[in-house]
Amino acid sequence: MDPSFVVQVKLIGVLASAAGEREIRLEVPGPQTVADFVSRLLETVGKRQFKEFLVDSGTGDPRPNVIILLDEQDCNLFGGLEAIVQPKTSVTIIPVAHGG
Repeated sequence: MDPSFVVQVKLIGVLASAAGEREIRLEVPGPQTVADFVSRLLETVGKRQFKEFLVDSGTGDPRPNVIILLDEQDCNLFGGLEAIVQPKTSVTIIPVAHGG
């Protein structure tokens, strides 16, 4: 049996605009960490502006720029970038507004 599965990703606000779509069905090879999942999402979308909104250029970490929800719960509750995206997990990515 093929261990790959599809995860439904919801993009909010500027992320949806930069990606050109609000929802993406992302095929992944099996359960993987949030960090690996984000890398796969970046490859799939393939747009520079999307990457700039999603990932902090200095650290490569998406979390200063966005909140990543796994089944409507912050991924940081489950280990942050090491949290595992399982089959049937819904992923929502919300941009964080920075002011100054």
